Amino acid sequence: MTTDENGQRARESFVDTLWSLVVDEDGHTDGHPSWIESRLREWPDGDATSTALHRLLASGVDPDDLTDVVRQLQHELLYNLCQLIDDPGLLGIGLDEERPDAAEFAWELTAVREQERVPIEALHASLDERDPSGRGGEPRGRPVPVRLPGQPEHVRVALAHALAGDRVAALTVWRKATGVPLGEARAALELLVEQVRGESGSGGDS
Repeated sequence: MTTDENGQRARESFVDTLWSLVVDEDGHTDGHPSWIESRLREWPDGDATSTALHRLLASGVDPDDLTDVVRQLQHELLYNLCQLIDDPGLLGIGLDEERPDAAEFAWELTAVREQERVPIEALHASLDERDPSGRGGEPRGRPVPVRLPGQPEHVRVALAHALAGDRVAALTVWRKATGVPLGEARAALELLVEQVRGESGSGGDS
């Protein structure tokens, strides 16, 4: 295997490891993002961060919205870290000694395996290419929940997906929150879609 091939493998391994540290947007436990349950178990009672998270959840914040915000902040941090290693100038950090904001050091990343040492470059470009979601670092697009008084969040989000024509996403949201069989979820969702469209049509005729 050539040095370039080893460098590519090492870069991909490093970037994949970075992504493994990012919250899993698809992992759910009892209808809630698994990372939230995990963090609440890890943080001691009374911890400031744990208390803040409890307050957010108690205020009615959608846990999936929290996941989206946290994931994007983590992505931004990792992307900036990769830029810092690749070239501090990408972050506007000068290396000119005559400038007051000059960086004292430049940083390099080297992969080591037995007696072989391989420099790793172009990290920031590879980060988005290796995004396990396949979105290239972009946030997932989630529709604004339908305004439907009295209905829980998952129902309003599923309806938004269904009304936008994405029945697969709608059923996924519904079943993830309720755990019901596919047929039951489909029947309940179709009933609500008909209800919402019927009310919309009636409103337009009046």
